[in-house]
Amino acid sequence: MPHQKKTYLRAFVWVDYAGDLNLRAYGHLRLPVDQYAWAPRLQLEPPDPAAPAVNGTAEPPVDALRFMGGHFLRPYAFRFELPGGMETAACFKLLELSYPGHKAPFCVPLEGTAATLDAAARGGDSADDGDAATITPVCDQLAPPGQYTDTRPALWAAIGPPRHAKSTREWSRYYSQIAVRTVHYLAYHVAMGMSGLLLYTDAVQRHYLRKQLVLQPYLRAGHLRLVEWDLPERNHPDDGRGRPLGYNYDQALFASHALLGLSGCGANLALMISDFDEYLFSFQPGTRWPAPYGGCMPATAPKPAPPHTPVAIHTLQRVELLSSRVPPALEPRVWAVVPVSVRRAFAADTGDPAAGLHPLAVYNRRGPKPMTHNRHNKPIVFPAAEVVSFFVHEGAPLHGVSALVDKDCLILLHVSNYWIARSDTGIYRRLNVTDFVEFKHWMFDSAARGAGGGISYLT
Repeated sequence: MPHQKKTYLRAFVWVDYAGDLNLRAYGHLRLPVDQYAWAPRLQLEPPDPAAPAVNGTAEPPVDALRFMGGHFLRPYAFRFELPGGMETAACFKLLELSYPGHKAPFCVPLEGTAATLDAAARGGDSADDGDAATITPVCDQLAPPGQYTDTRPALWAAIGPPRHAKSTREWSRYYSQIAVRTVHYLAYHVAMGMSGLLLYTDAVQRHYLRKQLVLQPYLRAGHLRLVEWDLPERNHPDDGRGRPLGYNYDQALFASHALLGLSGCGANLALMISDFDEYLFSFQPGTRWPAPYGGCMPATAPKPAPPHTPVAIHTLQRVELLSSRVPPALEPRVWAVVPVSVRRAFAADTGDPAAGLHPLAVYNRRGPKPMTHNRHNKPIVFPAAEVVSFFVHEGAPLHGVSALVDKDCLILLHVSNYWIARSDTGIYRRLNVTDFVEFKHWMFDSAARGAGGGISYLT
């Protein structure tokens, strides 16, 4: 909702089209209803019993949903226009009339009347500073108006809950490794001009991550914000496609939450929906965000689109990355090692103490061409375009269009063996390091230091 004045609320619900249960039972909700025929009826109950209930209007049109075919879990955005006098209402109840009798109570934070967002976002133990609390709207926190504009927007990454793919009992140790991977992700992307990371987390994840010393400088600086996402962790041995139901359960849901939740912000805020194993990169040495935006990333769509049509979704191609210096089985360990250990290991290997400030420095081979077009792109999205339906790789904005970013402008480096060694197994068997071309990131090229090389970790 717009942060200046609350004039509407948004809700989103999701459906997994089961259809043929032998083929399309993906394990999310298993609702045996055609997503194009299902007609949810949402109604908002305000706190005043004399005030009329507000009916929700579905925002994504059917043709937008069909544009995103191929995936069967779909969030639907519903919009509730609030009548006059309800701008200060904090709590409501949501009723789904298709399944009467079930209400979802919720409250929305009101700016200026609650605890500071900054304290909670930065991982403080208490978010309540009493009457002296000063509230900064979340849009202004992420993209301060005096610093970012529609031609120089702030860029944040959003990553879903870092759940273990197989939901093992090793979650305490796993979260320690996630903390280190988060530090590597932030150190690199802050150096690339990104403002920070919105990391969706459940209560246990927040508890463990806030205790990790390596993360505390990024929490204090505001580069890392732990978004509350207390949906249950799913632990199904098979999602209907022979895979454990792990992270993909959250993908469409958290991304839609982020995009709809920030849709009231201005065009000075962009959001990259990605994963920990994907790193933003430009082939032009020294090129950092927001330099590509408005340059090699056009802000408006070319013909045949109408003049001045904004590009709301910039889809980035991904390129596989491998290392010939580290065996595939050892690559995941590189990303779970704290920064000082990485630095010492690389310094011993290269003789250059400055060469090992980041695990990405060990990667020296890349795929000769991007991954399969469309199926494997990841986007930079402007939430202000109101993307009312989104999955993992594509979305349907109410305003503007999607456009592919030229691979010579900006891409995502996909670290193939980031989580597990897979460059020699399954579908990754085709990823033979000898078939890849030479790669050296300009950040770790001593000859290119003058062009902006090097990464520093916060301490």
